[in-house]
Amino acid sequence: MSFHVKSKWVIGLTGPILSGKSTALSYFKQCGAETISCDAVAATLYTRPAVLKKIKARLGTNDRAELAQLVFKNAVKRKALEQILHPLILKEVQAQVKACAAPVVVIEAPLLFEAGWEKFTDLNIVLLADPKTLQARLKGRAMSHSEYERRLKTQLLPLEKAARADIVWVHTGKAQLKQRVQRFCTVFKVLHKK
Repeated sequence: MSFHVKSKWVIGLTGPILSGKSTALSYFKQCGAETISCDAVAATLYTRPAVLKKIKARLGTNDRAELAQLVFKNAVKRKALEQILHPLILKEVQAQVKACAAPVVVIEAPLLFEAGWEKFTDLNIVLLADPKTLQARLKGRAMSHSEYERRLKTQLLPLEKAARADIVWVHTGKAQLKQRVQRFCTVFKVLHKK
């Protein structure tokens, strides 16, 4: 299984919680790239009765709010949920990549490295939020710093993600992030034509 498609660049976009991945993805879309959100794909899976049945049988519930609380507290339960969802997400993302018409596809995958999906992409970008931006995003989400830290521990550390990336961007604000995406897309278009 692979995301690779001839004459198409597939870019993985990842980063820790509250780093601004969805915002960056929207800027890539504005620049003309096809975009795929693994979170959105997962949300559609939760509408499928067969998936819900499998989740409930394995974890005792299929309520998304209950599952979120459960998996962020219990690594075994989190792994069980990932074993159900990850293969289905991977299959759906692969189908969407193949169906895309644009030469550039950006996939927002919060667990890109944790799931081992970086081998399916051509280039990987890690987005990190600077402390000031992170504090603003915590307030905007009404999330405590302790809750943020607890969720962060369920993923690779930000510096580990950065070490595995081809490109690392530090998010210091929406204007700067938008400019970075626009510059990247402009350079990429020039290189792609050569």
